[in-house]
Amino acid sequence: MKIALVTDTYFPRINGVSTSTQIFAEEFAKAGHEVHIYGPAFPNHIDPLHPYHVHRFPSWYLFFDPEDRLPRPDADKKLIQHFHDQKFDIVHTQTPFTLGKPAVRWARKSGAKVVHTYHTLFAAYTEHYLWFLPKAFGIWYAKHASRTYCDSCDLVITPSTEMREVLLSYQVTRPIEVIPTGIRLERFVGVDPYRFRDLMGVSKKDKLLLFMGRVAEEKNIGFLLEVFEDLLIKKQDLKFLIAGEGAAKRKLERMVNERHLSKYVLFTGYLTREDWRDCYAGADLFIFASVTETQGLVISEAMAAGTPVVAVGEMGVKDVMASGKGGIMTRLDKKEFSEAVWRMLTDEVFYAEKKAEARPEAENWSSMTMAQKMLAAYERILRT
Repeated sequence: MKIALVTDTYFPRINGVSTSTQIFAEEFAKAGHEVHIYGPAFPNHIDPLHPYHVHRFPSWYLFFDPEDRLPRPDADKKLIQHFHDQKFDIVHTQTPFTLGKPAVRWARKSGAKVVHTYHTLFAAYTEHYLWFLPKAFGIWYAKHASRTYCDSCDLVITPSTEMREVLLSYQVTRPIEVIPTGIRLERFVGVDPYRFRDLMGVSKKDKLLLFMGRVAEEKNIGFLLEVFEDLLIKKQDLKFLIAGEGAAKRKLERMVNERHLSKYVLFTGYLTREDWRDCYAGADLFIFASVTETQGLVISEAMAAGTPVVAVGEMGVKDVMASGKGGIMTRLDKKEFSEAVWRMLTDEVFYAEKKAEARPEAENWSSMTMAQKMLAAYERILRT
């Protein structure tokens, strides 16, 4: 098949959509398919060689989300013509914005089938990113726009069962299949947890809690800090590592300073690939409290590194942790979450059991398995 993956956000911007797009592109190319990614250009960024093709549209600075770029498809007629000339079988959009909408039109003109992955629960994010709109209107608009865009496609993919139910509640009429992004298990072979702990100045005696991901309001990291602060009263040999970058970082740094937690809370920023995998492995426990996470990719990654998890069981996290193996799933309740973390930190037999379960559980979410499911969905839609 000839497959186009179209996205308004892509590397060097690090987030779940970028990661998902790259993982599927790699697996499709390994399976012998021709894959093209269309995304925004970033200043001074040059794409390395890949087994797939990456095409960049000119872009603008995005004032309310400076880490992203606003693609300008109207500014590159040659690239649009290139898209038409490719005669793709599948055009799979990852975002419904300035590249997503034109890509649907381009696909229709060329006869390609259109698939869309609904990665983000936009209705939950409007107050963070569209604060200039009345909240009720922002939510209504997000739901209306989501339904309209999904219904313009031939097939909609959601990364979790709960996200599928959300789209059905919006009255989306197109077929919806649940296919999460898989994880690249091979990246966690040969991890060195002690190297990363040494790098960060964390002793072997310390218990290291980890959050990994985009440092944004919707990730609910403030909740994790409050839990950590409460636990620190009972147990002084704790450290909390926040790995990632994002718009909420400065606010969290202020929160840490105001609560006199600088000695215990570490911020890493972006990590190299080697540090990234060893960071997961070096943690004693991965903690996660986002209630808008569509697939819980970081949960699977932590488990792949052999690190057990305590996470709030909402959206995609609920699917990943449904078996109860590799960690504890809680409600968004500080007392319940704190008790789960405390049990992990103090019950050595229970902790050893969950740690032993982590890697085998992660193997159920491999990138190859999920890519095969996606390709099968493509084949089905091409037959219609």
